[in-house]
Amino acid sequence: MATPREIKIRIKSVTNTRKITKTMEMVSTAKMKKMQQRLEMTKPYAGKLDTIISHVRDSAADDVYDPLIAERTNPSRILVLTLSGNRGLCGGFNTNMIENTLNFQKKLSIEQGKEVLIYNVGKKGANYFRFVGQEVFKAMENPEDKFTFTEASALGSELINLFTTGEVDEVYLSYTKILSSSSQKPTIHRLLPITTEETNVIDKREEFKMDYIFEPSAYEVLASIFPLYVKVKLYTCFLETNFSEHFARRVAMKNATDAATDMVRDLNITYNRARQAKITNEIAEIVGGAAAL
Repeated sequence: MATPREIKIRIKSVTNTRKITKTMEMVSTAKMKKMQQRLEMTKPYAGKLDTIISHVRDSAADDVYDPLIAERTNPSRILVLTLSGNRGLCGGFNTNMIENTLNFQKKLSIEQGKEVLIYNVGKKGANYFRFVGQEVFKAMENPEDKFTFTEASALGSELINLFTTGEVDEVYLSYTKILSSSSQKPTIHRLLPITTEETNVIDKREEFKMDYIFEPSAYEVLASIFPLYVKVKLYTCFLETNFSEHFARRVAMKNATDAATDMVRDLNITYNRARQAKITNEIAEIVGGAAAL
């Protein structure tokens, strides 16, 4: 059994660790709320872009063609943009996202015989791919909370250029999607060619039947909107992933803080028992010595 002194040192160590995990939990909570506010401001804009694209495509007299919506015949070269974090201590957040990406890559490459390129964002993903010997097309650090729409625009332009020049046939985005305020899930979304999300758009079109006169043409309107749609989608997915990371870290740090609290309580009980046993032993020695005299 450990001595009271050793137990006391361990209590101090666990208490200091609990202070760190509690502070990290508070920081993650603050950052998570900040990300949530940015998402709330961005999602209405992204939803409106979906609606506008759907209305323009349905209202155009002829089928509208644009390179960003053109389906490639038998696509063979696929790019997967993978969003991971730069740091750990967030439970299975990074592991789940990376495994989802590798499973998707395996499905395309082994089962369908396609070439899959991984464009990694985040240190954790880069370190894992390097560890398992997975070749990466390109890698960059995740800007995390400092990520701006300007950076999303630059990344979006790069992906659009890779697609329109024929270097890749499809672009997918592997990120963590927010299902609810307390639930997130690793998701694969096809970014290029564009397939708009038509949530609530059909019902609105049925309710309001409108004819549009386009100036300039519908083709020119969509040609200016499609690149913006890709950039906004990228920006939104980055925000969702960063929110999910902070949420996962907050939960992990809360669990660590609770575990440390339980450990300190158990150590205090053990310390009191050891101290009591030591005192009892000393009394017994004194009584035994007195009896011998």
